[in-house]
Amino acid sequence: MSSLIVTRRNAALGVLGAGTAAALAACSSSNSNSNSSGGSSSSSKSEPAKDYKGEVKFDSFDTSAGEYVPATRTEPAKNVPVPKLPENANEKSVEAFYAHIGYYAACMQYLFVTGDDGPFRKGAYKEDEVQLIYQDPTWSQVLPKVKNKEMWLGNPTVTIETLTAQPEINGDRYKWSLQLSMNIGEFTATPEEVNDIPPGEGYVKVPGAFIGTYSDNKWSVATTQTGNTETVSPKAKSNG
Repeated sequence: MSSLIVTRRNAALGVLGAGTAAALAACSSSNSNSNSSGGSSSSSKSEPAKDYKGEVKFDSFDTSAGEYVPATRTEPAKNVPVPKLPENANEKSVEAFYAHIGYYAACMQYLFVTGDDGPFRKGAYKEDEVQLIYQDPTWSQVLPKVKNKEMWLGNPTVTIETLTAQPEINGDRYKWSLQLSMNIGEFTATPEEVNDIPPGEGYVKVPGAFIGTYSDNKWSVATTQTGNTETVSPKAKSNG
């Protein structure tokens, strides 16, 4: 049996920690860190009030490695597109804050596929946010194996849905309520064996919020979980 399928316990983490831990059904108790507002005030980019409610779109990737090849039961994914921040990422605007949310989801999915947290560290998230995932004992063992291609997941996906058309804005502080959905895929694999993920396992929804603070011409972004993690099955059929 796969070591990923173990007893589930609740955890009080930020969106990243809570979602990933629940997706693997191997949560360890921990506390999330929130970002305090502050810093120097900067002028906002003038822009019309666009409706951003719904699934967050992000299309800024480095594809220079070649054509992307999804994972199979015999081989891990190849030439995975690397998330990169768009040119407007340092603007003080709703559009830029939205881009950081999309970048977060893209980095999270990239981490699951490759085991590489490098793109996360190039973003606006503090080290505490990145380290939340490594506080889970299962992930702390799995990700190095994924990075070394000793193990891989069956094409995991991460999506974020904003729940309002615009974020709450208070000076340099932006807050956006959202829901993060994660699916670690239909199977886990090693060069020696493949384990199907049972229906209803490995798929979670996490309610949360992204809190962005704009200071010194750049963003600092933190996440917080605002409700219980929901485990749902994306489909009712059994794996073959």
